[in-house]
This record gives sequence, structure tokens and C-alpha cells, in this order.
Amino acid sequence: MLKEVGASGQISLGKKYAGQLFDLVSHPDGRLELVPMKAVPAVQEEASAYRIGDGWLSPERLARRKAAAGRSASELDAARQQWEAQNRDAIEAMNQRMTQVGSMGTRIHAWRQAKA
Repeated sequence: MLKEVGASGQISLGKKYAGQLFDLVSHPDGRLELVPMKAVPAVQEEASAYRIGDGWLSPERLARRKAAAGRSASELDAARQQWEAQNRDAIEAMNQRMTQVGSMGTRIHAWRQAKA
């Protein structure tokens, strides 16, 4: 079946495929392949407690949440300090940028005020 991509970058497969999940496979030669699939949570009992929006949290994300919930206050503080030390240059660069151009919220507010 030949389908043309519209101006919005989308294709329509028809009502027959409505609601189905497809895996998009990109081949090295530029071909795109849609493969029908079903998503099944790896740990159904546990995942049901963590349903967010329309999707499920991955087992890896659930494991990270459990590990984080089990940390003490001193472990959390040590992890925060380690992250800050590893990202000190990026944090300083962002602070300098905020000083120069302002935050996105401030810029949007100014843009809306100018537009009104």
C-alpha cells in the first residue's frame, strides 16, 4: 500500500489500525517500517500502582523510585552534592545566562506584555 506523508508530517493508515501500537524501525537505507506490537507491563501488579497519565512507568523507572524512596536524608544530601559538583560548570553557565537574558518565564511574560 502506498501512502503519502502530508504537510504535517503524518500519514493515515485508516480506521482498521486505529488504537493499535506500532514500532517504527528505521533502516540504514532510509526505509521506515511499521511493525505491529503490543506493550505489556513487565511487572503488572506493581506497575498498576504507578500508572501515570496514559502510559506505564518502565521497570527501570520503578526500580529507581524504590531505590530513591529507601535513601536516608544524608544519602540524598550526598547525592545532591555529588550532582552539583559534577555539573558546577553547567550550573554557573546557566546562572550567567539567566542574569543576561532572563528566564524563559520572564521572557514570555515580557513578550505577552509587549503583545498586549
